Amino acid sequence: MDEFAEMAAREREAKRIARRQWFWLHFAVYATTQVFLGVIWALSDATYPWYIFPLFGWGILVAAHAVFAFVVKAPEEIMVEREARRSEGRQ
Repeated sequence: MDEFAEMAAREREAKRIARRQWFWLHFAVYATTQVFLGVIWALSDATYPWYIFPLFGWGILVAAHAVFAFVVKAPEEIMVEREARRSEGRQ
Protein backbone atom coordinates (compact mmCIF):
# COMPACT_ATOMS: atom_id res chain seq x y z
CA MET A 1 0.00 0.00 0.00
CA ASP A 2 1.40 3.36 -0.96
CA GLU A 3 1.74 6.36 1.32
CA PHE A 4 -1.37 8.12 0.01
CA ALA A 5 -3.54 5.04 0.57
CA GLU A 6 -2.22 4.68 4.12
CA MET A 7 -3.01 8.32 4.88
CA ALA A 8 -6.52 7.93 3.43
CA ALA A 9 -7.09 4.80 5.53
CA ARG A 10 -5.94 6.63 8.66
CA GLU A 11 -8.25 9.53 7.88
CA ARG A 12 -11.24 7.20 7.42
CA GLU A 13 -10.44 5.48 10.71
CA ALA A 14 -10.12 8.85 12.47
CA LYS A 15 -13.57 9.86 11.17
CA ARG A 16 -15.03 6.56 12.36
CA ILE A 17 -13.52 7.04 15.83
CA ALA A 18 -14.77 10.63 15.98
CA ARG A 19 -18.33 9.53 15.11
CA ARG A 20 -18.25 7.02 17.94
CA GLN A 21 -16.81 9.53 20.42
CA TRP A 22 -19.55 12.04 19.57
CA PHE A 23 -22.14 9.33 20.13
CA TRP A 24 -20.78 8.52 23.61
CA LEU A 25 -20.82 12.22 24.48
CA HIS A 26 -24.43 12.47 23.27
CA PHE A 27 -25.36 9.39 25.30
CA ALA A 28 -23.72 10.78 28.46
CA VAL A 29 -25.62 14.06 28.15
CA TYR A 30 -28.85 12.13 27.50
CA ALA A 31 -28.41 9.84 30.50
CA THR A 32 -27.46 12.70 32.83
CA THR A 33 -30.43 14.77 31.73
CA GLN A 34 -32.85 11.87 32.09
CA VAL A 35 -31.64 11.13 35.62
CA PHE A 36 -32.00 14.82 36.47
CA LEU A 37 -35.56 14.90 35.09
CA GLY A 38 -36.43 11.71 36.98
CA VAL A 39 -35.17 13.23 40.23
CA ILE A 40 -37.17 16.40 39.61
CA TRP A 41 -40.28 14.30 39.00
CA ALA A 42 -39.66 12.22 42.14
CA LEU A 43 -39.17 15.32 44.30
CA SER A 44 -42.23 17.08 42.94
CA ASP A 45 -45.74 16.15 43.87
CA ALA A 46 -46.66 15.26 40.28
CA THR A 47 -48.39 11.93 39.91
CA TYR A 48 -48.18 11.64 36.13
CA PRO A 49 -44.71 10.55 34.92
CA TRP A 50 -44.19 13.45 32.51
CA TYR A 51 -40.47 12.73 32.20
CA ILE A 52 -41.18 9.75 29.92
CA PHE A 53 -41.91 12.09 26.99
CA PRO A 54 -38.37 13.48 26.77
CA LEU A 55 -37.05 10.03 27.71
CA PHE A 56 -38.61 8.36 24.67
CA GLY A 57 -38.42 11.33 22.32
CA TRP A 58 -34.75 11.98 22.87
CA GLY A 59 -34.13 8.24 23.17
CA ILE A 60 -35.24 7.75 19.57
CA LEU A 61 -32.65 10.31 18.49
CA VAL A 62 -29.94 8.66 20.58
CA ALA A 63 -30.80 5.29 19.00
CA ALA A 64 -30.58 6.82 15.52
CA HIS A 65 -27.23 8.36 16.43
CA ALA A 66 -26.01 4.93 17.62
CA VAL A 67 -26.98 3.38 14.29
CA PHE A 68 -25.13 6.14 12.46
CA ALA A 69 -22.05 5.79 14.66
CA PHE A 70 -21.76 1.99 14.79
CA VAL A 71 -23.67 0.48 11.86
CA VAL A 72 -23.88 2.80 8.87
CA LYS A 73 -20.79 3.26 6.75
CA ALA A 74 -19.94 6.43 4.88
CA PRO A 75 -20.36 6.16 1.08
CA GLU A 76 -16.63 6.60 0.51
CA GLU A 77 -15.90 3.64 2.83
CA ILE A 78 -18.27 1.45 0.83
CA MET A 79 -16.63 2.53 -2.43
CA VAL A 80 -13.12 1.86 -1.08
CA GLU A 81 -14.10 -1.61 0.16
CA ARG A 82 -15.76 -2.39 -3.16
CA GLU A 83 -12.66 -1.31 -5.07
CA ALA A 84 -10.40 -3.36 -2.74
CA ARG A 85 -12.49 -6.50 -3.38
CA ARG A 86 -12.42 -5.82 -7.10
CA SER A 87 -8.63 -5.43 -7.12
CA GLU A 88 -8.19 -8.62 -5.05
CA GLY A 89 -10.27 -10.51 -7.57
CA ARG A 90 -7.99 -9.39 -10.42
CA GLN A 91 -4.82 -10.69 -8.79
